Order: sequence, then C-alpha cells, then structure tokens
Amino acid sequence: MCLTYYSAGDMDIKSFNNLVDKVNNNTATDEELAQYNACLNRLMPGTTDWTQLSAESPEIIKAELWRRIQTARSPAKIRTIWPRIAVAASIVLAISVGSYFMIYKNNEEVPYFANDILPGRNQATLTLANGQKIILTMGLSGQLAQQGNTTIGVSSQNAITYTTSGADTHSAVTYNTLSTAVGEQSPYPLVLPDGTRVWLDAMSSITFPVSFKGKDRTVKVSGEAYFEVVHNDAQPFKVILKNQIVEDIGTHFNISAYDDGSETTTTLLEGAVKVSLSGTVPHGSRQELLLKPGQQSVLKGNSLSAVDVDPQEAIAWKNGYFRFNNENIRSVMLQLSRWYDIEVQYLGPVPDEKFYATSSREKNISEVLTMLQKTKGVRFKIEGRRVTVMQ
Repeated sequence: MCLTYYSAGDMDIKSFNNLVDKVNNNTATDEELAQYNACLNRLMPGTTDWTQLSAESPEIIKAELWRRIQTARSPAKIRTIWPRIAVAASIVLAISVGSYFMIYKNNEEVPYFANDILPGRNQATLTLANGQKIILTMGLSGQLAQQGNTTIGVSSQNAITYTTSGADTHSAVTYNTLSTAVGEQSPYPLVLPDGTRVWLDAMSSITFPVSFKGKDRTVKVSGEAYFEVVHNDAQPFKVILKNQIVEDIGTHFNISAYDDGSETTTTLLEGAVKVSLSGTVPHGSRQELLLKPGQQSVLKGNSLSAVDVDPQEAIAWKNGYFRFNNENIRSVMLQLSRWYDIEVQYLGPVPDEKFYATSSREKNISEVLTMLQKTKGVRFKIEGRRVTVMQ
C-alpha cells in the first residue's frame, strides 16, 4: 500500500466528500471502504508547522490531519465528526498540495492465506422455562411455542414476540433466555412483553421474564446487547450485569459485558441511563454515573468512569460492521475471535500500532486480515481455526 498523488481532475474535494458520505450512510462499496480505511489508517497524531507542508510531506500531512480531527471530538460535534475529515482534508490540501489530492492505491501483492474462515451466522437459541430449546434462524415466521397463555412467535416485522391472551394467573415469574454462541448473532430482535426491543451480538445472552410483574422490569445480560427501551416511570427498566446495574430513564443504549473482556461499557445513544456498581464497592470508589447521549461508562475492576464517544461505533456490530477506532491488535483480534470462532496466538512481540478501520462482518476473515495487514506493520497466518499474529 503506497501513497499516490492524483491531479484534482482524478478526484476532487467533492468526490472525497461523497466518499465520506457513503461510508457514513453504509452505502460504500468494498472498494470505497478499502480506500476510506487506507486513509484512516494513516491519520495518526502529530504536530507540524503548516506553512512548511508540501507534496513531499505526506506523513506530516496525515499526522496533522488526524490530530485536528481528534481535537474536534467534543460532545456537540460527535455526530458530525467523520464528515469533518473532508473539511480538514480540504484545508490541508489547499495549504499544502495545491491542485493535488491525496488517496491511497494498492501497489502491493495481495497476501496469500492457505485456508480461510467464513464469517459468523444469523442464529440464536431461545430456551424456555421448561428447558425446551428453539433454534432461531432466518426465514422463520408464525408461532414457535406456547407457554401457558403466552404465544411466542416471529412476527411479520421479523421480530421475536411474546403475546399473552387473557389475564396472567401465574403467581410465579417465568423466565426465558435468548442466547448466541461464538460466531452467532441473533437473526431477529427480541420484543419483550413491554415492547422494549433487544438485539444480541455473538457470545451473548439475555434472561427475561415472560411477563413483567412487580415494581420494576429486570433482565440479566452477558456479552453485548443493544436496547431500545419503552420507558415507564411507574415500572423502571433495569439491566443486571456481572458487576453493575443499568437503569433506563427513557433510552437507547448498548451494553458490552463480556467475560473475556477487561472492561464493561454502556454507551448511550438517546435519552439517559443511570449506571451503578453492584456488590461490595471499595471505599472512595465512584458508585454511580448518569450518562448523556454520546457518553460511555467504562468499568475496569472497581473503577467506574465516563468518556465521550461516537455512539455509532458501539452499535456497528448491529449494523453489520466491525469498526475499529484507535484500537490495539489485541482488542481487534478479540472482536474477530468472537465472530469468526477462532483461536488467536501471538508470535514474537505484540505489535503496538493502533488501528482505524471499518469492515463488513459478512466478509471471510482473510479479507479482514488482508486489510489490516496492508495498513499496519502486522502479518497473519491462518491454520485451521487458529490465527497467528506476527510483526
């Protein structure tokens, strides 16, 4: 992968703006995504005297561009940050390269992998209160099961629904569990009895009551899930995680609470949520946060903090994409391992580069690794379901 300069006639600023818009709208082709990824992977922090920029200083241009983009990431600008790439690029180019425009072109041999691994699949398992398991795949419709006077089915809107006829006369609360294995993603959103919708990523589960009774609506989650909650002041909605509780205050939010991860995150897209620690909390530790849209709570050990983020990154999985933003190779490979069901090993020193990339989750793993291999100082080897990472 090398840096090539084309005249403005080949690609002007308008064309670049269109490329950014396509990526933001999820309408970019694979070729356009590759071009976009190549650009982002070279936007690294740096400083320079802008008056000294020239067409012979591509790395300086890229470093300064990314520094300015990062500086612009304030909460008020989160939703429009990626289109700012085009604005910043136009400033850089106007000052530094005049009538030239900078894009990336692949001049390297495509890496070869002896074998490949297919992407994950749209499948989940619904476990009923009596232990019966229903495998959910694409193309289902109509009734799936009956639990008392509650009918479970797949609606015409392609969602798992629970419909209760008549009064619920059961005094005991009945629980069901929707789960996904490694390399699976739920093919349908789950519509809870109150109308709340939930999407599940790979290696995830949600345990929920067939009907909500009592003073609150409580579900238990592991792994990753996206919620669109129907708010009810009289019956708060709570999500129980391994070390914390998330309480809805009229909300769309994403939760990532994997057992194999080093942190638990809650990312708010709309409304508000209260995040609090559960269990024994060390003296002096922050016990509760109230998040605003565009904020993410991060729990590491007993340390709870909030950071400003682009919330669309947190739900890229729901929209069929991997989106890596300033992530190290271990974080990247952990996400890939959950979707492609692979074992990851590292040969020699672990590369410390940061990755900025977007890739479809429908691609074979070789295509994703090829993209990463071309843009950073890292190499991969696939043997069966094992991927070796090397410098």
